[in-house]
Amino acid sequence: MKKIEVKNILFSMRTTDNEEIVNNLLGKIDLLSEENFQAMLKQIGDNEENIRNYFQRRLSLKQEQHEPHTQINKMFSYGVSGDTIHLHMPIDLHEMFAKIGISKTINTVNLYLLDAIERIRKMQAEGFEKFSAKNSIYMISPILNKRELEFLKVLDFNTKTFKKQELQDEQFVSGHPEAQLAIRIFGKNRNVGTAIIGLDVVNSKEWQLKKAKQIQMLNEKGIKLMGEEEKCL
Repeated sequence: MKKIEVKNILFSMRTTDNEEIVNNLLGKIDLLSEENFQAMLKQIGDNEENIRNYFQRRLSLKQEQHEPHTQINKMFSYGVSGDTIHLHMPIDLHEMFAKIGISKTINTVNLYLLDAIERIRKMQAEGFEKFSAKNSIYMISPILNKRELEFLKVLDFNTKTFKKQELQDEQFVSGHPEAQLAIRIFGKNRNVGTAIIGLDVVNSKEWQLKKAKQIQMLNEKGIKLMGEEEKCL
C-alpha cells in the first residue's frame, strides 16, 4: 500500500471525538521515510483489515488515557474507548497476598473478573448507552504468574505479553502502542500482559457454559463473591 491509501483508511476513521488524535497520526505518517513506512506495513500487515485494526487499537489506547473509570464491582472498574470496554483493577493486592496467599488472591480476582464481564454483558443487553456499539473487552495488567494467562486462554481471550526487556527497548516500544500504554501505567520494570475478548464470544452459549464451569471450579475451592455481587453470577 501507498501512504495515501493508508491515510485514507485513517481519514475514514476520524470522528469529532478522535479528530485531534487522527490528525496527529496523519502527520506522523507524512514524516515517515519510505523505508520506515514499508517496515511499519510489514509489521502491521499490508492490507486494509490489518491496518484498520491497528489504527483502531491505537486510537482506543490514546483515548483511554483520558477516559474516567467507573466502579463495576469490588475489584474492577471500567472505561470506554472507541469500540472497546477497558477493564481495570485499581485496588492494591498486596494486603490480600499477605492475608490469604497468592493462589487464593488470584482465584478471587478471576471470579470477580467473571462477575465484571457478566455485569457488562447484562448492561449492554439492557441498553446501557455507554456500552452501545462496543464489541470487545480489553485488559492490561502486570503478570503475576503464568496461571493467570492460562485462565484467560481457557476462556478464549486473546492474550499478549510484554517482557520488561522489551519495554526497555525504545525501538520495540515505538512500534507497539500497547507497550507504550504499559509503560505509562506500570513503568518499564515489570512484565505486562494484555487480553481481549469479543462481546459476541461472551454472549455465546458455549462461552457461558465455559464461564459456569470455571465458577463451579472456583466455588469448589472455597472462592465466593461477597455482598451484592452474589446476585449477578
